[in-house]
Amino acid sequence: MTAVNIPKLKVKPKKLAPVAKCATEMAALATCWASASIDDKRCAETSKALSRCIQKAKRPQQKKSDINFHLARLGKQVLGK
Repeated sequence: MTAVNIPKLKVKPKKLAPVAKCATEMAALATCWASASIDDKRCAETSKALSRCIQKAKRPQQKKSDINFHLARLGKQVLGK
């Protein structure tokens, strides 16, 4: 069995579909604006709810995958570099 020469071996992580946060509040505000004007006082509470949701929403920390690190270590051991 011969060793396979792989100069750079990388694995790309799966891309997950982003979750739409505050989508219900945004839809409610758009509906309110469609039924009334944008400057209507009836939409003020819906606008405040959307603002609160946006302030609360935090982008989740993505854990950096360490598979490329381990593949590089394994490649050094296999290829003898």
